[in-house]
Amino acid sequence: MILRIQVLLFAQLMLFVSCNRDQERERNFLKDASLSTSTKIRRYLESDTLMLSVFSKEETQFLRIYYSEEDYHPFLLEQEPSKDSLFSALFTKSLAFGVPREYIDQNPQNAHPVEEDMVNVLNVARMIEIRENGFLDTSGRPATRVPLPDLKKMKTITDCRNFDVACRNLQALGPVSDTAFYKLSNQIFAFAMQYELDSDTLSPKNFPTESERLQLARKSLQQKGYLKSKKSSEMEFQKALISFKLHNGLDSSLQLNNYAIEALCESNQSRLTRAALSLEKIRLNTLNYQRLVLINLPEYALYFYANDSLKAKHRIVIGKRENETPELTSEIRSIVVYPFWKVPASIVKKEIMPELRKNRGYLAKHHYTIRGLKDTSALNIHEINLKSNGYSIVQSPGKWNSLGVIKFEFNNSHSVYVHDTPQKGLFNRAVRSFSHGCMRCEYPLLLSKQFLKYDQRGRRKNSMRPDTLDSLIRIGENTVLPLKTRIPIKVLYQTVIASTNQLVFFIDIYGRDALLLKGLSEVKSFTFVSI
Repeated sequence: MILRIQVLLFAQLMLFVSCNRDQERERNFLKDASLSTSTKIRRYLESDTLMLSVFSKEETQFLRIYYSEEDYHPFLLEQEPSKDSLFSALFTKSLAFGVPREYIDQNPQNAHPVEEDMVNVLNVARMIEIRENGFLDTSGRPATRVPLPDLKKMKTITDCRNFDVACRNLQALGPVSDTAFYKLSNQIFAFAMQYELDSDTLSPKNFPTESERLQLARKSLQQKGYLKSKKSSEMEFQKALISFKLHNGLDSSLQLNNYAIEALCESNQSRLTRAALSLEKIRLNTLNYQRLVLINLPEYALYFYANDSLKAKHRIVIGKRENETPELTSEIRSIVVYPFWKVPASIVKKEIMPELRKNRGYLAKHHYTIRGLKDTSALNIHEINLKSNGYSIVQSPGKWNSLGVIKFEFNNSHSVYVHDTPQKGLFNRAVRSFSHGCMRCEYPLLLSKQFLKYDQRGRRKNSMRPDTLDSLIRIGENTVLPLKTRIPIKVLYQTVIASTNQLVFFIDIYGRDALLLKGLSEVKSFTFVSI
């Protein structure tokens, strides 16, 4: 059996070597100095053996059409140096247009100049197609291959002789009529033109001490273009650090906490690739609703839109890294004043029961009642088996309740919702990842009034005016207020946004963008036979 496997492996090796020799023989004409570059391109394109050993069928067909329409003149070879510099700059700055560098093959190994010219044609094609239609597939994962564009669109870029014109032409592609896309796109471009595209991402674990963190901050800020030189003054360093932290959704202090170090360790190339992902998410999430609650988890923000305009923005707290808040789409159906809280089983088992075993007065102190899983009537704390976890626990309504005094209900399979919280101080944090998965909302009473204000249309009976909520809060009883018209709610995960005048790169708190970026490593890369 082993001998048979060895024979098969040897046969495959010999076949590979034979194929390589055949390709090398076919490529010999590329060494012929008497042939013009156009002739070499034409002969190369006519060879299925050569073309299909390097390019896909679709790429082969595209290149044959492109060069035939150009009378087989090279794209960059033998052109004026300025044109080569122009496209080298465009390829290097591909992220400025939302095109990840993984889709641009800048240094194909062992390639002949003719092959490099063809690769450059495909690079332009990819930039146009990704800019126009994106690089995420229907499942939201990075596509391993992208379609090739119409040749007329190619001409708008390949005929350029000026960097600014080429940039404008690329920026004009895509759904620029979408205000959010247009704004983020412009700010990505401005950031890419202003800051250095460093590419080394470091591990925060390597910087445990304060002195190591200060050294990291100075080096990273210089590499990223926030500091001009190593000899920058302390004042310049502090100004650069604050600017950087604000660019990353952090506080405006000089403190180098764990989140600041995490941001400093990430390269601008990685950050801009996340910006490209955010641009794609805007492209994929078309939002056409009369009313809408939109939550962006990494931004820790809730937006309420009505009549096509923003009516309210609220800070939120989301799940911890070990209790991730899910992305979802649903409809808010009711407002609950002074809600009960049925504690999730995981919290009962991991947190409450251990405390109860140490102190039987724990339940009363926190306004909890303990109940059976089937019989929901309250049980006497002195008559239960504390070694068992087979109980449910409910917290009674009140300002002490973990849900606060307002809860917004919507159906979802994750048992999460938006609610108030007695822990108001958490809203002052920059990174607000503290909950067990639900979304805690700052000033939920004001948001409730906005909901009711835009829920009056068509009401004839049981009209619920916004100021009625104040009376219900004073009464202090559990009350459910159904909405006449349910409000769509979308919970998204977009780590990069366009603020008033700059990009903000929020911490990829759940590592979801990091997983998508790993998918980019599967993008097709070019391989060439040595010549």
